[in-house]
Amino acid sequence: MKIVHCLFTIKTGGAQILVVDMLNEMSMYHDVSLIIVNDQLNENILSQLNRNVKLYLINRKEGSINPLPVLKLNLLLLKLKPDIIHCHEANMAKFIKVAGGKLVYTIHDVGIPVSLYHHFDSVIAISGAVYADVVTRITGDIKKVFNGIPVGSFQKRKEYGLRNEERYRLVQVSRLMHTKKGQDVLVKALHKVVYELGFVNISLDLIGSGDSAEYLYQLVEELNLGQHIRFLGEKDRNWLFANLSKYHLLVQPSFYEGFGLTVLEGLAAGIPVLASNIDGPAEIIAQTSGGFLFEKGNVESCAGEIFKLIQMYENRQVGEMMRHSTLRVHERYSIQSCVRGYLQEYTYVLRPKHLKLQTA
Repeated sequence: MKIVHCLFTIKTGGAQILVVDMLNEMSMYHDVSLIIVNDQLNENILSQLNRNVKLYLINRKEGSINPLPVLKLNLLLLKLKPDIIHCHEANMAKFIKVAGGKLVYTIHDVGIPVSLYHHFDSVIAISGAVYADVVTRITGDIKKVFNGIPVGSFQKRKEYGLRNEERYRLVQVSRLMHTKKGQDVLVKALHKVVYELGFVNISLDLIGSGDSAEYLYQLVEELNLGQHIRFLGEKDRNWLFANLSKYHLLVQPSFYEGFGLTVLEGLAAGIPVLASNIDGPAEIIAQTSGGFLFEKGNVESCAGEIFKLIQMYENRQVGEMMRHSTLRVHERYSIQSCVRGYLQEYTYVLRPKHLKLQTA
């Protein structure tokens, strides 16, 4: 099967990381290409592509009305003659003018507008939360394929106690975009743990970059948390594979999230996850039993759950929970399982008389 994935950009984000993992797995059995339309690239993510994946860069300027990049994209598709053109942004349908390959679209978040869905032969939701959001607005057979990760690539935590004087280490991995990812809630919660609950032997590493960096720097300074919080910037997948297991807890305090790939990554590394009680992360935690939830945006709730997990480590109540959770992650959320679901859908849409979806 000839498969082409199309992205506008490849920057830090769960959708782009998922695409790279999918391409690497698919390329073991199929002819796979990646087309990136705009000129915004993250070399760390691109470096994770294996040599079997063919990469094509259109180098369009974002927002450009120049028709030449669109022409270049369509001429390339004519040359490649794919069976499947897999899009990860709905607006890609406006750019693809050639007939031929079946158009598949993955919805990576909740609340995405639906006006372009009728252009696609198949629409796939990444989680139950996204599926529930979409089925109220689209008529047709919406499919559900859970995101996956290379579970076996993560080093696994083996020790689940706290030694004397050992610092309790938290980690948060996301774009620094506090209005969505909620890093400010976590910073304020850590302040409560340190200055109100009196647990001072604790640290937080914020991994990622983004527009909220300056705001978060100032917040850390105002709350006198400079000795407890580090900003580590972006880290590539290999760093995450090797180092997530060195933390005691991953916290995902997002305000909205269609899935929550970093939640899975923490669980795959064998560390518990604390997430806000929104649909995507809550679904993962319910399926894997590897973490806890706090009330979205509630600093006191977040601080209380962090403190509870510290006590669980002190009482050695974490290890058995995480051993069971890691097995469930492997069974339900491996990249192999994810790719099998997509390949089944590709085969389905290539059958004759497959009808496109319509908006409700």
